[in-house]
Amino acid sequence: MLGAVEKGLGGCMIASIKKDVLRSALNIPPKYEILLVLALGKPVEKVAIDPLGKDGDIKYYRDAEGVHHVPKRSLDDMIVG
Repeated sequence: MLGAVEKGLGGCMIASIKKDVLRSALNIPPKYEILLVLALGKPVEKVAIDPLGKDGDIKYYRDAEGVHHVPKRSLDDMIVG
């Protein structure tokens, strides 16, 4: 996903997929485990990654200019130590 963004693409990781149907349709050998599907494309909207607010709300929202805001936890909040 990071590489796609560097190339000007946007994307979404999808885990809720019919793996057997996908394996058959794409002729994927059984030795490969299907974990996720990546949907990639040219973004039509501006997306801003925002730090998680004090309230902990992770809901996405659009501002008055139509920018899609995505609150994310910081790396420090994710590391248990």
